[in-house]
Amino acid sequence: MKPSALGDVATYCLLGGGGIFFGGETGLLTGTFRARQQIGSDRDGRDRIQRAFRRFQADALRSQAEVLENEGKGSILGL
Repeated sequence: MKPSALGDVATYCLLGGGGIFFGGETGLLTGTFRARQQIGSDRDGRDRIQRAFRRFQADALRSQAEVLENEGKGSILGL
C-alpha cells in the first residue's frame, strides 16, 4: 500500500483535532479541580463568592419577573 497525499492530510487533521479535544478537556477538568481547591481553602473568599452569586440570582429573577409583568401590556395581541 502506497501512502497518498489525501491520507496524509486526513491523518494530520484527525490527529490534530483529537489532540485539541483531549488537551482542552484535560485542561478544563484540572482547572476546575484546582479552582475548587483554591476557593474551598479560603473561607472569606468562599463566603464572598456565595453572597455575590445569590445577589446575581436575585437580580436575574427580578429581571425575569419584570419581563413577564410587562409582556401583556403592549397591544390587544400582546405584541
